Amino acid sequence: MVREAPAPETFRPWVALRTLVMAADTLWIGTFFALALMQGATKSAFLSAAFFVALFTACSIFYNRLSFTVSDSGLTVRTLSLERTVPFDDILRVDVLPSILGTSYAVRTRLGSLTFSSLLAGHQRLCDLIVRRARLR
Repeated sequence: MVREAPAPETFRPWVALRTLVMAADTLWIGTFFALALMQGATKSAFLSAAFFVALFTACSIFYNRLSFTVSDSGLTVRTLSLERTVPFDDILRVDVLPSILGTSYAVRTRLGSLTFSSLLAGHQRLCDLIVRRARLR
Protein backbone atom coordinates (compact mmCIF):
# COMPACT_ATOMS: atom_id res chain seq x y z
CA MET A 1 0.00 0.00 0.00
CA VAL A 2 1.43 3.36 -1.08
CA ARG A 3 0.94 6.18 1.36
CA GLU A 4 0.37 9.57 -0.22
CA ALA A 5 2.48 12.45 1.00
CA PRO A 6 0.58 15.27 2.66
CA ALA A 7 -0.03 18.30 0.48
CA PRO A 8 2.32 21.23 1.06
CA GLU A 9 0.97 23.86 3.47
CA THR A 10 1.82 27.54 3.07
CA PHE A 11 1.67 30.07 5.88
CA ARG A 12 1.52 33.81 5.17
CA PRO A 13 0.95 36.95 7.25
CA TRP A 14 -2.63 37.45 8.43
CA VAL A 15 -4.92 38.78 5.68
CA ALA A 16 -6.09 41.53 8.04
CA LEU A 17 -2.48 42.69 8.51
CA ARG A 18 -1.77 42.75 4.77
CA THR A 19 -5.05 44.59 4.14
CA LEU A 20 -4.36 47.15 6.88
CA VAL A 21 -0.88 47.88 5.54
CA MET A 22 -2.22 48.28 1.98
CA ALA A 23 -4.97 50.59 3.26
CA ALA A 24 -2.38 52.73 5.06
CA ASP A 25 -0.31 52.85 1.86
CA THR A 26 -3.36 53.95 -0.13
CA LEU A 27 -4.15 56.62 2.46
CA TRP A 28 -0.63 58.06 2.28
CA ILE A 29 -0.59 57.96 -1.52
CA GLY A 30 -3.86 59.90 -1.47
CA THR A 31 -2.39 62.35 1.05
CA PHE A 32 0.67 62.87 -1.15
CA PHE A 33 -1.49 63.68 -4.19
CA ALA A 34 -3.78 65.91 -2.12
CA LEU A 35 -0.71 67.87 -1.02
CA ALA A 36 0.33 68.18 -4.65
CA LEU A 37 -3.04 69.77 -5.48
CA MET A 38 -3.03 72.11 -2.48
CA GLN A 39 -1.69 75.60 -2.72
CA GLY A 40 0.96 76.35 -0.14
CA ALA A 41 1.83 72.82 1.02
CA THR A 42 5.29 72.85 2.59
CA LYS A 43 8.28 70.87 1.43
CA SER A 44 8.38 69.06 4.78
CA ALA A 45 4.74 67.97 4.32
CA PHE A 46 5.66 66.46 0.92
CA LEU A 47 8.72 64.75 2.40
CA SER A 48 6.70 63.36 5.30
CA ALA A 49 4.03 61.98 2.99
CA ALA A 50 6.69 60.56 0.63
CA PHE A 51 8.38 58.85 3.59
CA PHE A 52 5.15 57.14 4.65
CA VAL A 53 4.35 56.15 1.05
CA ALA A 54 7.78 54.51 0.80
CA LEU A 55 7.45 52.87 4.23
CA PHE A 56 4.00 51.37 3.70
CA THR A 57 4.78 50.36 0.10
CA ALA A 58 7.88 48.48 1.31
CA CYS A 59 5.91 46.84 4.14
CA SER A 60 3.12 45.87 1.75
CA ILE A 61 5.56 44.28 -0.70
CA PHE A 62 7.32 42.47 2.14
CA TYR A 63 4.14 41.08 3.74
CA ASN A 64 2.67 40.04 0.38
CA ARG A 65 5.82 38.13 -0.57
CA LEU A 66 6.62 36.50 2.79
CA SER A 67 5.69 32.83 3.12
CA PHE A 68 6.71 29.63 4.89
CA THR A 69 5.82 26.37 3.12
CA VAL A 70 6.04 22.92 4.72
CA SER A 71 6.40 20.14 2.14
CA ASP A 72 8.13 16.78 1.74
CA SER A 73 11.33 18.53 0.67
CA GLY A 74 11.51 20.61 3.87
CA LEU A 75 10.69 24.10 5.05
CA THR A 76 10.74 26.66 2.25
CA VAL A 77 11.05 30.29 3.29
CA ARG A 78 10.28 33.03 0.78
CA THR A 79 11.27 36.62 1.55
CA LEU A 80 11.86 39.71 -0.56
CA SER A 81 15.32 38.69 -1.62
CA LEU A 82 15.46 34.93 -1.47
CA GLU A 83 13.70 31.62 -1.49
CA ARG A 84 15.42 28.78 0.31
CA THR A 85 14.44 25.29 1.36
CA VAL A 86 15.83 23.76 4.54
CA PRO A 87 15.53 19.97 4.71
CA PHE A 88 13.92 18.77 7.93
CA ASP A 89 17.09 16.80 8.79
CA ASP A 90 18.95 20.14 8.99
CA ILE A 91 16.56 21.58 11.60
CA LEU A 92 18.10 21.25 15.05
CA ARG A 93 15.47 22.84 17.30
CA VAL A 94 12.67 25.38 17.50
CA ASP A 95 12.71 27.99 20.25
CA VAL A 96 9.34 29.51 21.15
CA LEU A 97 9.66 32.97 22.68
CA PRO A 98 6.39 34.41 24.04
CA SER A 99 6.21 38.14 24.72
CA ILE A 100 3.68 40.88 25.33
CA LEU A 101 3.60 41.69 21.61
CA GLY A 102 3.08 38.11 20.46
CA THR A 103 5.07 34.95 20.00
CA SER A 104 8.34 34.66 18.12
CA TYR A 105 9.72 31.38 16.81
CA ALA A 106 13.41 30.77 16.10
CA VAL A 107 14.04 27.75 13.90
CA ARG A 108 17.67 26.75 14.47
CA THR A 109 19.20 24.95 11.50
CA ARG A 110 22.66 23.76 10.48
CA LEU A 111 22.77 26.75 8.12
CA GLY A 112 21.69 29.39 10.64
CA SER A 113 18.45 30.59 12.14
CA LEU A 114 15.06 31.33 10.58
CA THR A 115 12.46 33.33 12.44
CA PHE A 116 8.74 33.92 12.20
CA SER A 117 6.14 35.33 14.55
CA SER A 118 2.49 35.30 15.44
CA LEU A 119 1.96 37.74 12.56
CA LEU A 120 1.70 34.59 10.41
CA ALA A 121 -1.73 33.05 10.16
CA GLY A 122 -1.54 29.54 11.62
CA HIS A 123 1.82 30.17 13.31
CA GLN A 124 1.18 27.51 15.98
CA ARG A 125 0.34 24.90 13.36
CA LEU A 126 3.46 25.87 11.41
CA CYS A 127 5.56 25.35 14.54
CA ASP A 128 3.90 21.98 15.23
CA LEU A 129 4.49 20.83 11.63
CA ILE A 130 8.15 21.82 11.75
CA VAL A 131 8.67 20.06 15.10
CA ARG A 132 6.85 16.93 13.92
CA ARG A 133 8.50 16.71 10.49
CA ALA A 134 11.98 17.41 11.91
CA ARG A 135 11.30 14.71 14.54
CA LEU A 136 12.18 17.05 17.42
CA ARG A 137 9.72 15.45 19.85
